Amino acid sequence: MEGYQRGVMSYVYKGVACSKSPIDIAIYLRLLADVRPRTLIEIGTKTGGSALLFSDFGKMLGLSLDVVSIDLYRPAQSFENVTFLEGDVRNLSATFDAHGIASRPRPWLVVEDSAHTLEGCLAALDFFAPRMLPGEWLAMEDGVLDDLGLSAQYQGGPNAAIGQFFAAHPGVFEVGTQYCDMFGPQATYNPNGYLMRTNAPFVRAAVP
Repeated sequence: MEGYQRGVMSYVYKGVACSKSPIDIAIYLRLLADVRPRTLIEIGTKTGGSALLFSDFGKMLGLSLDVVSIDLYRPAQSFENVTFLEGDVRNLSATFDAHGIASRPRPWLVVEDSAHTLEGCLAALDFFAPRMLPGEWLAMEDGVLDDLGLSAQYQGGPNAAIGQFFAAHPGVFEVGTQYCDMFGPQATYNPNGYLMRTNAPFVRAAVP
């Protein structure tokens, strides 16, 4: 696992650091082909390599795909069909309102790949749940932190966030086992992290 992680963290696409697991690159390719999103919203840009990869996948599959990638800071480079914006996963409404992201073409595919903290992951799920349409997908990245022994540094990270969100809002998202288990049970960097929005209503708990 340590060797695999070193390879993932050093992976480069077209000369740009990408840091994606090869298994999940294959899963994303199938997911994009299956759901054919018009807009991919990525939270967590880093140097922009994954946004570039997603954009190229869209072209290869004949999709009319625009990629919007949000992070605290914009990367130095720019790419065709990719919009880099500044924003914080804990306050996505500010970025969405300032740039009219809510009006972007549907369907959406959301990729949450930012700080991986429990707080950040829960904020992303809470933000997107009422804004996504049934049948749209959200990928919660890097639950593999558990397997790497790093989850404590992230207050439980993505897996704890998914568990807490599902307990508080049952039925709002459905785990896409066809993607999570494509190469074997949870053989992915995003265990239980490929989530489809269902028809279930999303109701925030009342603040006491």
